Amino acid sequence: MGKALSVAAVALACTATSGQAKSGPQTSGTSRYAVEISGVVPVICRAETDIAVIPTGPGEVSLGALKEFCNNPNGYEVYADYAPALAKASLSIDGHKVPLNASGTTRIDTSNRARVVTRNLSLTLPEGVPSSTIAFRIVALQR
Repeated sequence: MGKALSVAAVALACTATSGQAKSGPQTSGTSRYAVEISGVVPVICRAETDIAVIPTGPGEVSLGALKEFCNNPNGYEVYADYAPALAKASLSIDGHKVPLNASGTTRIDTSNRARVVTRNLSLTLPEGVPSSTIAFRIVALQR
């Protein structure tokens, strides 16, 4: 995430004129100046939710809101990291079901641009799944 973005330069044109008193000869000159301002903005990406411990019991469990923030212009991917015991469960992000696999990590969202979004998040637990934890992370895409 050490990659930095350049901010567009802003140019400011100033005009200065000079002259003498009305009684003397009139001279007029114009000068132009340019001022350039630039900066560096670090790439910041985060995924946040209010719940990390999953309640026990089968059925659909609300996990609240998943808040995604990433200012990377190349986009990002969101991953769910969880105990492999959740391999038969599935996440629902704004109604879109994403099955969890046995690896303990599943990509649940992707974006090809920077964005800020809040999504409704729930988990469908099958019978016999023990209490577990789940965490969410964002990976900025490189191009």
